[in-house]
Amino acid sequence: MVLINKAINEVTVKLVYYGPGLCGKTTNLEKIYGNPKLDNKGKMISMSTETDRTLFFDFMPMELGTIAGQKVRVQLYTVPGQVFYDATRKLVLRGADGVVFVADSQSSMSDSNLDSLENLRTNLRINRIDPQKVALVYQYNKRDLPNVDPVETMNGYLNVNGSPVVEASAIIGTGVTATLRAAVSRILDNLKNNVDTTLHEEPELEAPDMSAKSGVTAMSAGTPKLSMKSAPAFDAEETMTVSPFEVEPIEVSVEDENPFGVMVADEQPSDDPFATTNVDLLASAEEVVRSLELALDRARAHEAALRAKLQ
Repeated sequence: MVLINKAINEVTVKLVYYGPGLCGKTTNLEKIYGNPKLDNKGKMISMSTETDRTLFFDFMPMELGTIAGQKVRVQLYTVPGQVFYDATRKLVLRGADGVVFVADSQSSMSDSNLDSLENLRTNLRINRIDPQKVALVYQYNKRDLPNVDPVETMNGYLNVNGSPVVEASAIIGTGVTATLRAAVSRILDNLKNNVDTTLHEEPELEAPDMSAKSGVTAMSAGTPKLSMKSAPAFDAEETMTVSPFEVEPIEVSVEDENPFGVMVADEQPSDDPFATTNVDLLASAEEVVRSLELALDRARAHEAALRAKLQ
């Protein structure tokens, strides 16, 4: 969605780099951001996930001139490629004016490329963006590696509509700038021609299910560790059938107020801090003294008997 700020006479467009996991999306943005010729750029923001990152920064390509006298600012985003981050990809695609689909040129990655492209089309529709009208550019990345598919082969299963294609090796910087220029140029063409990319018949984007882990394939790097499952709605009537404030109070007698259950006599003031005022304790002490006296008497009698025998 193009943002027009008349106060500063500026138009902001959004370009998203999309593709399977580890295809080179992040490398593209890092190479673009590190280009010393790129001026008027904002700070790069990195939102890290477990095995991938969503990057963002904006810049103002002065060489592109203006549209209807307004300066153009481009926002660049990447999305996580792993399939279990689909909710994040939906949100990042919201309001996109253009997409760079970064495909891995290795022959073994053709299925991952197709899955990711179909996922892109689905998520564009969910965001009410027409996949046939949005500014789309294909980057066939990793052309420096062995066992890559020819461009004609990749066009046959990916680029059926004849969108612009750029061969690249993002790791060494080849084709990175050319891809960016082609994508921004397509976005500006849509603006100048008043192309409406909105799918008006599609419903609004709903809140994503962050707990979804389905669809993880062997090509997906990493596995999710956390489940952000949303809690079910709280039903007060179903959960709490009895109010804790409606329970009849238990009658407690005054005698039960002492948790130790000892009857305490009325205490009289005393200067002796060790004076005992507990009646039961006094009675018990007297009983113990009597028992000790009896035991002592028996011991004395036994001693006297022993002495008599020795004599």
